[in-house]
Amino acid sequence: MIYLFYGDDELSILEAMQDLIRNVGTNDLRDHNVIRLDKQSITPEKLTSSVSSVPFLSERRLIIVTDFFSKTKSKRNAGKDWGNLRQIVETMPPTNDLLFRETQNAYKNNDLFNQIAEMISVREFPMPRGAAINRWIQERVKDKGGDIDNSAVARLVYVIGSDTWALDSEIEKLVLYAADREINRNDIDLLTTDNHQDSIFKAVDMALNGNLNAMESVKTILNGSESPGYILAMIHRQVRLLITAKMFHGEDVNRNDLSRQLNLRGYAMDKLLEETKRHSLSKLRSVHSLLVKTDEKIKLGKLKDMLALEMLLAELVLLNN
Repeated sequence: MIYLFYGDDELSILEAMQDLIRNVGTNDLRDHNVIRLDKQSITPEKLTSSVSSVPFLSERRLIIVTDFFSKTKSKRNAGKDWGNLRQIVETMPPTNDLLFRETQNAYKNNDLFNQIAEMISVREFPMPRGAAINRWIQERVKDKGGDIDNSAVARLVYVIGSDTWALDSEIEKLVLYAADREINRNDIDLLTTDNHQDSIFKAVDMALNGNLNAMESVKTILNGSESPGYILAMIHRQVRLLITAKMFHGEDVNRNDLSRQLNLRGYAMDKLLEETKRHSLSKLRSVHSLLVKTDEKIKLGKLKDMLALEMLLAELVLLNN
């Protein structure tokens, strides 16, 4: 059988690959029957030798090829070098499985893929979003022998987002902690680090510093549970805090008094004071002016939230240069 796996849900891809590897047989035989070829090492001769060999003391043999179509697409002479690809895979005995592991969907426009497309079982592994991530969590908890209520599912998504690797790790911990009872929201708040808020603070810091990658960071948050309006509000809040802290800099105000006035404690206060050093008061006032104008355009219906956010991030890049 020939497979092609691609998508951004790396955990699900790994697990699907492990299912194929388990079909090969016992651990002591897998070194002989699981062959891995990457885009640096693969040649027509190596692929021919790998797929045509029969299993060694096992019922099945698996050949895993990483980024084959992504690699060959950029080569001008790829078609010439691999003109016999169809012939190579047609000689593969029925005891063997061939897996193409692609990190992107470049294969769709690749002539070599089109040569053997009807022979390949293609599986996409997209990162679950929206209601799909809720179902994923519930099924994952059940698979690990646990149970979880709906409010805890929602809270876990809010705190962690849709990163299946991180979610799987948290679920493992929560199932062990809850033992035979249902996982609830209090368990999430007790055991799970709020990566969600940390991601937002990082995105806001990147935006204020004019980082060109700020939009990518913001999009990751938007793919979770937040809106463009919320991101704008968080930027506005951070700028107000920075201006207040900057104005008190050099005044006879101690840290505790400032902490009470800003209603910030511990790590959050440390991060704010660190960020304050990076900006002049005049720059912060300019950013505040941009935010006020952006808010006015949204309220007047001149801009939608998402477009307003994109334009603001672009203006912050210019302001920092």
